Amino acid sequence: VFMVLGSGAIVAGILGMFVGNINLLEFAQAIHAGFADMTEIVLLAIFIGGLSQMMEDEGGIAWIMSKIQNITKDEKSAQIGISVLVGGVDAAVANNTAALIVTADVCREISDEYKVDPRRTASLLDIFSCVIQGLIPYGNQILLISGLAAGAAAPVEIIPYMWYNLILGVAAIISIYIPFADGVIKKDPWNWKYRASESVVKRRKEEGTLVEYDYNK
Repeated sequence: VFMVLGSGAIVAGILGMFVGNINLLEFAQAIHAGFADMTEIVLLAIFIGGLSQMMEDEGGIAWIMSKIQNITKDEKSAQIGISVLVGGVDAAVANNTAALIVTADVCREISDEYKVDPRRTASLLDIFSCVIQGLIPYGNQILLISGLAAGAAAPVEIIPYMWYNLILGVAAIISIYIPFADGVIKKDPWNWKYRASESVVKRRKEEGTLVEYDYNK
């Protein structure tokens, strides 16, 4: 993600200087403004991270796990549970970054309990936090689009046209039951004993740094 965003900013700056009407100083100022705009989300992430730790210390995560375990029977239902959990939290807080921070520990425990590949868990967290974030009418994205439309369309009226989010969500759900996108996982399966992919286990073994993972820590 960092490479994609960084290269995108650099390419945009180069195009702006050679094709548009900005100079190097204005490009640097735009980068500074972008960093400044992230202050709010950084502070929110720190705040939510603290709340998440408090929730774990007070037994909140254990309570959520017990409720999820009542309806989870196998790996596939665990994946549905992960998707619903992060989507529900995102709908409540209207911020996908905060939703990921809050649900990360719970979803990791679900992943360990039902042997859901952590790489797949990460994908589901990323996908469904973004899908819901792009569909809720009070989310920043929909409100921004509505603002750009100058009131010509209400936030709720825009949702049916968010076809990318809808297709992404449907494709992700289908992939849970029909694993058409698990090529990488099948080629490099997860080793639960060492909590790493087989390729990483092999490399660590050659380096002499292979250590069995302690799930009780």
